[in-house]
Amino acid sequence: MKIVSLTNAQVAMGLRLGGLKECYVAQDPEESGNLLLELSSDPETGILIVDDAIARFHHKLINDIRASKRTFPIIVEIQTVAQTTAIAGTDPLQDLIKRAIGVDISADKGKDSLPSQL
Repeated sequence: MKIVSLTNAQVAMGLRLGGLKECYVAQDPEESGNLLLELSSDPETGILIVDDAIARFHHKLINDIRASKRTFPIIVEIQTVAQTTAIAGTDPLQDLIKRAIGVDISADKGKDSLPSQL
C-alpha cells in the first residue's frame, strides 16, 4: 500500500518535505477530477490525501468513491493554509481532535489541574 496526495503546490511541497514520495499537484481543482478518479482506482493506493479545494469541488465524486464496496483508498481531506481562518480564542487543532474523538481532552487554562488542599 502507498500514500498518495493530490493537492496544490504549496501543500505538495510540505508533504514532500515530510517524506511523501507520490505528490501530484493540481493546478486547477476543477480539472483534477480525472486524476482523482485515476489515483483512487489504483489498487496500490491505500491513503489518498486531497486538499479542501479539491474536496469541495469534487464532493460527489469523493462520496461515490467512499460509498463503493472497496476498503481502500481511504480519502483524507486536509485544510490548506489559505483556507484556515481561526476564530479568536479557538484552536483549530483542538477542535479537530474534539470532533474526531468526541471528547474535549484539554485542561481548562483558568482552573488548577490539582485539587486544592483544605
